[in-house]
Amino acid sequence: MMNFKSMAIAAMLVSASSAYAGDFVNLRDDLATLSAANGGLVVGANNPLRDKLYLNATSYSWLSGYSSNPAQLIATSISYTANAGAGVLTLLDYRINSGVELLPGIAQATIYDFVFRDSSDNSLVFGTRYINQVNNGQEINFLYRYGFEGFDASSAWLFLSDFDLRMYESGRTDDHSFASSVAFDGDAIRQKSDISVSEGNPYSGLYLVKTDATEYTLGNKAIGYYQAGEEGQAVVGGFIGGFVPTVAAVPEPSEYALMMIGLGLVGFVATRRKKQHLA
Repeated sequence: MMNFKSMAIAAMLVSASSAYAGDFVNLRDDLATLSAANGGLVVGANNPLRDKLYLNATSYSWLSGYSSNPAQLIATSISYTANAGAGVLTLLDYRINSGVELLPGIAQATIYDFVFRDSSDNSLVFGTRYINQVNNGQEINFLYRYGFEGFDASSAWLFLSDFDLRMYESGRTDDHSFASSVAFDGDAIRQKSDISVSEGNPYSGLYLVKTDATEYTLGNKAIGYYQAGEEGQAVVGGFIGGFVPTVAAVPEPSEYALMMIGLGLVGFVATRRKKQHLA
């Protein structure tokens, strides 16, 4: 269970000439069962130089009022390098969900919900940051993004503070277990971690999902979280509303007909006015 500071120390043991290994990793969507063996579950690494899911952030621009507290980091732009090149994530939208309960009646966390645009390919990127605020032994083992049925999805992460924890694993599943093979779910993107105040990992890093969806909207089920009982805690979780992917609306045939009628009327009026003017 390593936060980024520990990862950085490990990275120092690697040659300084080594390049960061990470990038957005495509999550396969053609398997009924996902496992690390068949490539359906993408597994990261403690060392950022060897973590295929890790993006190397090179600079940030912070939203005013959110740059001093590591629990409230909202970046308006993030420049990054990856093994396939570089890009800039530009913030399009964000939501802050405070007082999120894990156990009934206990305000356990604040969840940040982001939408970025990636300059490298103009894709939408959905971001999640779960801040576990209560030192009561409760932790989050899995975070989820929902609404990706019918869309491609790639996963990655980057850190925002020394309290952040890496993403252990990612895949297209809504499973809540630690099994090595899990059922495929095209709607859900699972991102595994261990976000625990008592273990010194109170915040998640910025966990990202890139998609080929062209638009986004608000949905009732956007971000999920789950405690899987790794240390004997209650097996419990939930979800909140937020940003979900969508596509630009395509007019219905009847709407096309109305548009054509409207254009025809505009043309008729313009022609008539021209004739009256010439007369």
